[in-house]
Amino acid sequence: MATVEELAVKKKAMEDAAAAYQAAVQMTREEDLKTAKELIARHEFKAADLKPELKTTRTPAKKPAAKKSSSRRKS
Repeated sequence: MATVEELAVKKKAMEDAAAAYQAAVQMTREEDLKTAKELIARHEFKAADLKPELKTTRTPAKKPAAKKSSSRRKS
């Protein structure tokens, strides 16, 4: 069974690893963004050229539900 001190050490190591991972992700993101900006400038892309290629984050609006006819007879 692990002692409290061992758990604290493992938790600290896990937090350090997570911080190092986040730093690496941020660094590669910045490098990728720089590359993308260079390519956009080189090929003179415009927003209209890039918009269809970008992932959309919004979902299309749902259509309203169709009205159900009432089963009652109308007199």
